[in-house]
Amino acid sequence: MVRKIMLAAAAAFVLAALALTAAYFYIPGGARLSFGEEELRVCLNADGTIQLDWPEAGVRAGADTPVSSREKAVLYDLDIQNADNHVQKLQTSPGILLEKCTLPMTVRVQAMAEEKNLLGLYRKLTSQPLEVEVASADLSAPEVVGTPGPGTLSLSWKISGQVPGFYKIFALDPKDGVFHQAASTNAKQIDLNVYKEGGSLTLPGYDHPLELHVRAAVQGDGYVLCGPASNLIRVERQDLLGDELNLVYREKEPLVYTLEWDETRGEYYDLQEWSPAGWTLLETLDPAESFAYELGRLGSGSHHRFQVVARDKNGTVRSTEEAEFFVSIDPLYATVWPIIDQPFYERADKSAASLGKIPGGTALCVLEESGEWFQVRYKDQYGWVDSRFCMINLPEYVGDHCSYDITNSYRSVFKVHESPIALITDQVVKGFEHIQEEDGRFLVPYLYPCAKKLLSAALAAEADGYRLKIYEAFRPNEATRFLYDTTAGQLEWAALVYDEVENEDGTFNALDPVTGWVVDLADGLLIDPETEEKISREDLALRQAEEAGLEGLEDPENPENPEGQPDLEGQDPQLPPADPSQPFFTLPDEGEGGSLDPAETPQPAPQPDPAPETPEGEPPEGEPTEGEADEEPETYFQIMTNNGRFGLGSFLARVTSAHNRGIALDLTLERIDGGEELEMQSAIHDLSWYSAAYLNNDNAKLLEKYMTAAGMRGLSSEWWHFQDDETREAIGLTSYLFKGVDMGGWTRDARGWRCRDADGSVYQNTAFTVDGKRYTADQDGYVQE
Repeated sequence: MVRKIMLAAAAAFVLAALALTAAYFYIPGGARLSFGEEELRVCLNADGTIQLDWPEAGVRAGADTPVSSREKAVLYDLDIQNADNHVQKLQTSPGILLEKCTLPMTVRVQAMAEEKNLLGLYRKLTSQPLEVEVASADLSAPEVVGTPGPGTLSLSWKISGQVPGFYKIFALDPKDGVFHQAASTNAKQIDLNVYKEGGSLTLPGYDHPLELHVRAAVQGDGYVLCGPASNLIRVERQDLLGDELNLVYREKEPLVYTLEWDETRGEYYDLQEWSPAGWTLLETLDPAESFAYELGRLGSGSHHRFQVVARDKNGTVRSTEEAEFFVSIDPLYATVWPIIDQPFYERADKSAASLGKIPGGTALCVLEESGEWFQVRYKDQYGWVDSRFCMINLPEYVGDHCSYDITNSYRSVFKVHESPIALITDQVVKGFEHIQEEDGRFLVPYLYPCAKKLLSAALAAEADGYRLKIYEAFRPNEATRFLYDTTAGQLEWAALVYDEVENEDGTFNALDPVTGWVVDLADGLLIDPETEEKISREDLALRQAEEAGLEGLEDPENPENPEGQPDLEGQDPQLPPADPSQPFFTLPDEGEGGSLDPAETPQPAPQPDPAPETPEGEPPEGEPTEGEADEEPETYFQIMTNNGRFGLGSFLARVTSAHNRGIALDLTLERIDGGEELEMQSAIHDLSWYSAAYLNNDNAKLLEKYMTAAGMRGLSSEWWHFQDDETREAIGLTSYLFKGVDMGGWTRDARGWRCRDADGSVYQNTAFTVDGKRYTADQDGYVQE
């Protein structure tokens, strides 16, 4: 029994000893030490030294363990023998420079490392040794010529002496100062690709060139023997660059753009921007490995054209490339005005808490869009308004997809055919005083849903090489009433004509065809050529009557008004008074603004024989042609109405207009190249039958095609007028705005808040108070509370 116990104990001891032995020798994961796949390389140098390199070794795991997690420091036990020397060394790197050594020689290399066993103790690992017999060979240095090009380096060489088996190309790594093999070839030439990143050869930096040499080589048993290095080839970065800039633009975030381009040959780069005056230098940049120029936040829909020019030291252009683009469409930071009083909510939801009401016509800045809501700031509160009832400033939204010339804000072009209208033509129309900003740009308010439709029409025109040119969008109701009343007061007067003699400033005087006197369009008064005093037509008629000794010219029903002389300041007695304190009205639209069918417009009594439609641009039969002399000068009414087929209400709304609601546009077409307007059958804002749609020429029909395809409707009496009745009906818009708008109020951009005056100028370098709070504006107008 004791014997059995002793035998069992002995067996257990043996098993334990075997287990300990196995645990000592076993490395978890089956790690082993081995060399890489490359061959040992021997390079002979011209100074008699020998560079010896061998494959790197590493501790490599089994199939179930990643190699990277098992790599350990490796030592190399090196043993070299030849006829004269015997060298033994431990090396930490897989290479050595032998200063006193000759061929033939024997080389033996064994790798050594340590790794933890199952017992947690470090155990020594050794690789299978590399053993080679290196024979001598007569190898000479090649004579190399290098030819750089864009992304390539061509090498060719010649060699004397023993013809080698092949050639190896070595490139200097500036990081470790060692030449590493880059390529191999059997021929006496090679084309090498030079990459910006990756690859055996990469573009050098500007602080060091690319350095290469070539060695002749022969294949040995387990090694490669390379002869002396060729002459050194040095190539600068610039020599490896091409001339392709590959200029592109990128939108990093909404409305924020960057220009990027590749480096090319050249000593510096000029970045330029195009304007109507030509190319303007933005910045000059030194050579760099990459270029990204921040353009910052650009205006929605704005058009931009940039150019990068690469130049030599003397300024000679090496390459140039342009990038042209439209900025994406986004209402962020655009100016908007409610067309009517707008509820102001805490959130983008009508069920949210109310913050009050924002009066119609208040200038606001869009901070965010969410569905059909705009976030805005009003009286130092942040909330949401219904975007469908907001007019947006078209130049800040549609941008350069349209052009803008709101002539009513500086020199109105309203005429009756070619006859100017006193108090209107060449004047600033009432309600448009703040539409032209300080910098010359225009405010063009237009209802936001309509603006989206307009954009589709603009893009369609662009595709054909045309651009929509807008002369008028929102027209305040005070302007509507002023235009109608002022024109109505002159309908029976002889229409003014222009003098044939041009003034020094390039303008022409308006003349009264009855007296031949000059008329000042600003006040409608005639200028006596003898005294240069001004006189009204009424006073002149009275004076002429007195001089002629005539009596009884007074109208018995209106003794204060001479017979036949309408009152320029008169109001239609059927109209409700225009009360500026009541900005909104809900009367039905008339004439220009709302009647699209001639039957719905104020019409004269039917004529027995309506004039038939005539060829384009020709008056109906019986009408005097241009150049025919009349016994009496034509009145505005005669020129305008075509014998009663049209009335003033066909062209100007008497009380309300679709323009007053922000849903109408007056516009034409221009060519993108050159900017010339397309010729229509009449000038824009020609308040006469010459503008009627039945006379539309091909250009007017083209404009009509773009606008109607976008969901707009036109007028039978005006080729230029289009309005969005669909939107009006969809949102239930019944009111309109009486007063004109301006830019006065808060505006924001990526840098912060600024406060503007009515003309668009910002407060700068000053302190001011808004809504009871004190602010200080810096030199750029940005404020701190």
